[in-house]
Amino acid sequence: MTNPGPQASFAAPLFDDNPAILDLLGFDAVAEVVARVVTAGGLDPVTVGIHSAWGGGKSTALNLIAGRLGREGHVVVVRIDPWEFENAEDLRGTLITQVLDELQSRVESTTTEPSKRERLVARLGDLRRRIAWGRVAQVLVSSAVTLSPNFDGLIEALTPKPKQVESEAGTAGAQGMAGFREAFEALMGEVDGIQKVVVLVDDLDRCLPPTIMATLEAIKLFLSVRRMAFVLAADEDLIREAIGVHLEGAAKGGFAKLYTEKIIQLPISLPVLSVEQAEAYVALLLCKNAGQLTTQAFQDVIDAARQRRLEGRAPYVVAGENGSDGPSGEHLVLAARIAEGLGADVWRSPRAIKRFLNAFAVREHLARAGGAELELEVLLKLYLLEIRHLEEFRLLSQKPSAERNTLIADWERWADGDGDRPQGVREETKAWARSKPSLTGLEAQVERYLSVAATLLSDVRFGGAVTGALIRIIEALADASEATRGAAVQELKELELADRQIVVQGLGDQLTRLADPEPVIASLATVSQADPDLADMASRALSQPAVVGRLEPHHVVYLAGFEQVLRVIVATKGLDADVVEAARAELAEPLR
Repeated sequence: MTNPGPQASFAAPLFDDNPAILDLLGFDAVAEVVARVVTAGGLDPVTVGIHSAWGGGKSTALNLIAGRLGREGHVVVVRIDPWEFENAEDLRGTLITQVLDELQSRVESTTTEPSKRERLVARLGDLRRRIAWGRVAQVLVSSAVTLSPNFDGLIEALTPKPKQVESEAGTAGAQGMAGFREAFEALMGEVDGIQKVVVLVDDLDRCLPPTIMATLEAIKLFLSVRRMAFVLAADEDLIREAIGVHLEGAAKGGFAKLYTEKIIQLPISLPVLSVEQAEAYVALLLCKNAGQLTTQAFQDVIDAARQRRLEGRAPYVVAGENGSDGPSGEHLVLAARIAEGLGADVWRSPRAIKRFLNAFAVREHLARAGGAELELEVLLKLYLLEIRHLEEFRLLSQKPSAERNTLIADWERWADGDGDRPQGVREETKAWARSKPSLTGLEAQVERYLSVAATLLSDVRFGGAVTGALIRIIEALADASEATRGAAVQELKELELADRQIVVQGLGDQLTRLADPEPVIASLATVSQADPDLADMASRALSQPAVVGRLEPHHVVYLAGFEQVLRVIVATKGLDADVVEAARAELAEPLR
């Protein structure tokens, strides 16, 4: 029996989904650049976009930016989450009021001259009274669609009636939102000690299209004055999709792209995690949750990882050097094996990594609670089989104990180059079977894990790396138009293998959701023919019982290149006779 290696002497921890305050991802460089841009005078006002896929760390990046700006005494930072106000009757007014409230807090705390403080507070109150959005909804939509704000319409709609707002001198002042902008900008120049107000907008891509549009309108039409800066954290592609939904026909032909470009002067994409970065992130999470280091010692580990990352010296997190405190060897071994075993859809996303670790921890806790404690590395290897190679995991779990032990031994011998590949095991499982620890001889632990897994529904899709751009390609490949699908196939060819695999997985999900799966079946056939690396994944998607049961005779023609799928159709009882006959006919022909 192969030695399982270093044994983890700690229970698998659970992790919350809250944005991090500490920089475990190496985003400090992004935070520094954004802080410099929004506080510099070159772009004034300025809007910066922080873009990444779901769970890519946008909220964490905003936390780091806020921390960096907090060290600047002349900057007011306002945090806004439009998702919290989606049910507000006056969303635009709510967002602007948050900015005004933060300014008032600064005025009341820093303005020492009583008369000036009272005057500024009164003017802030005046600005709040100007916000009468209900009368300008149609004007706003018109302005957004034409990309040229109709300020005359806004002025007319927002002019207070019947009494005019008077200026400090007692004469009629500027009215409406044009007046709001002028008064707001003048106020900004008078508040002591403020050079910039930076508004950080989080979770915009979680909002419904009307909320997204309201937020963008508030920023572009009403708050974009000197000394204001905005940082929007969102998946840009999802924002554009929302704009397209909200404006319907006006968003066709690239209008949504032009709209976002007009608002966001500087888009910045967060770096996608590499396997080495994922390993470092897992190691830091484990180290942090173990609670064995002081706050300063853990910060030292983070700083050391940052330096090694800058120098390109992987692994980025290492055991304490020169006798200093640091992560344990057990943490580092476990982190390396987790990162090595995960697929791109998980290790690319910080949130997906946490979801994986939590699901892993639940299995460990259940085993321990049932008196069947498992070595963490054994549990990890079996869980990776469950989520990465589900068909083989089911094959293993369905075998009687004696046959299961034989399968594991043959599997590992084949992976080491000694013997034939066991029946029912795919080539792509070789790396898993070769990884440590060896499961040969650990029959009791394998049995215990299968008992735990039987009580849980496998979370085999973490969706960590599905960006808006990939969603758009998936939707195009599922489109009824052959031309649309053809263009998407060409676009797919330009992607990295990991992204192509995510797209094929997404298409597999669509097979059971669409009323007519024919466009997806056709796309999977085309993609597989052009890209052999994707053929096996497509074949597994098409072999799902729920998919096979929906097939009609005219679908089978697309399956000529999928011998395994055709054999599944022929062997499945209860299918339409014409479908089975069509599959038999394709099997009799030379495979194209």
